Amino acid sequence: MFAYAAIIGSFLLLMIALGLYVSRRVDSADDWAVAGRSLGVVVSTGTYFATIVSSVSVIGYTGYYYGLGWGGFFNWTGAVISSSILALWFAGRIRRYGKVTLADYFEERFGRANGLICAVIVMGSAFVLLCAQLVGMGAMLNTLFGFNPVISVLVLSVVFIIFTVIGGMVSVAYTDTLASFIIIIGLYIMMFIMLGKVGGFGALHATLAETNPKFLDPFSGGDMQWPLIISWGIVNGIGNIGAAQYVTRFYSSKDENTARACQGITPIVMLLAFIPLMLIALSASILIPGIQDENVVMPTVLLTQMPVLAGGVVASALLMASISTADSVLLLAGTTASRDIYQKYINKNAGSDELLRVSRWATLGIGVAGMGASLFMSASVLWIQTNMQNVICSTLALPVIAGFVCKRVNSTGTLVGMIGGGLTAMVWFAIKQPFGVMPSVPGLAVCAVLMFAVSYATKAPSTETVETFFGEGQFDEEDEKEIKRILDCRSING
Repeated sequence: MFAYAAIIGSFLLLMIALGLYVSRRVDSADDWAVAGRSLGVVVSTGTYFATIVSSVSVIGYTGYYYGLGWGGFFNWTGAVISSSILALWFAGRIRRYGKVTLADYFEERFGRANGLICAVIVMGSAFVLLCAQLVGMGAMLNTLFGFNPVISVLVLSVVFIIFTVIGGMVSVAYTDTLASFIIIIGLYIMMFIMLGKVGGFGALHATLAETNPKFLDPFSGGDMQWPLIISWGIVNGIGNIGAAQYVTRFYSSKDENTARACQGITPIVMLLAFIPLMLIALSASILIPGIQDENVVMPTVLLTQMPVLAGGVVASALLMASISTADSVLLLAGTTASRDIYQKYINKNAGSDELLRVSRWATLGIGVAGMGASLFMSASVLWIQTNMQNVICSTLALPVIAGFVCKRVNSTGTLVGMIGGGLTAMVWFAIKQPFGVMPSVPGLAVCAVLMFAVSYATKAPSTETVETFFGEGQFDEEDEKEIKRILDCRSING
């Protein structure tokens, strides 16, 4: 047990050392909140990837693949959809818009009330996600190694709260990038060990063809139905576009091309992570058959199949996955509190130094509150995390998209759409997701119908709003070339 603690402790020390080292770059509130808009492609991609990939998703997806085989890979399509949409259209525009929070966008595009609602949703979801990560970290260390969950939560919280409070986005981005490399390295170590135990890639699939052929079926022998496939695409595809912890990453990129490139690379990095998860799960189905609880597949593999050194690295990778998500949502909550609450409603004239001070104190307070709250929460908070993306998709995602592509969408339509979409998703939860459809599907549909119907039935947005988001300067050179090409084609065809 000492060996595991030593390996994990070494990685945590490396993480906090890096976070404190790069925090020396923070001289202003913008440096803290958006890294001075200086992040390059590698760090932008690293922090985006690490924010998406938490230990909850690593453990959950391994168990998911353990039960479905290659058919479970459809859950990855959502990340491809969102990254493709963001790379091709939105990432550059969001970066060009150049604010700090998602609520900044909602307020300027859809009015003050919608901006406040967005801030409240973001704050609430960020706090719950923070608590979920802490509960997950404590439970994981307790299950794997018998570590006291309370002490584990306290120690791990101190690690990321310190560098997040001091360095903000600068520290978070660089430690996230370190975590991304460790996560991928850890997964490949585990994958190669597991493949070695089953005789290699070919032998794995030959064995499955004899013992469990549905695992080689892209639809898992009928277990993977189209309603579920579509749901995965929507909740992780459209939903990610409304998730503030992802979208606000583009504000920190050094320019629009960097934001686009980050999203173009992200699906490749995700594939590099999900392939070993799949092969680990398939190998586990042969080596450790009969596991009923999908959440214990990864811990069982770690405890029964990994040597100590490899197990320590993999356990560190899982912890860093949780920390990289926890520090991101903590930063999001602190930034929202200081920018969207304090600066907009308490002290509109706050300067950079005061904002920096308030941001750090708010982040510290939220971090300590999350740490304390997580000690009294059960693992049921993890269920809340897994379903929260559906609510975010049903409320915030469509306004983010529509606000950049449809001039006629207004504040009233957006408000009604968000309320209707969110309530629909909650009701769909309550009635146990009929037909296997995730709540985001009906939630998004209701949000769309209400938002567009009410927008077109009420007063159009002001000329100033339209000019800000659709006027001259809102399209870069590449956009203008594409628009010209389309118009030329129409002229020829006409």
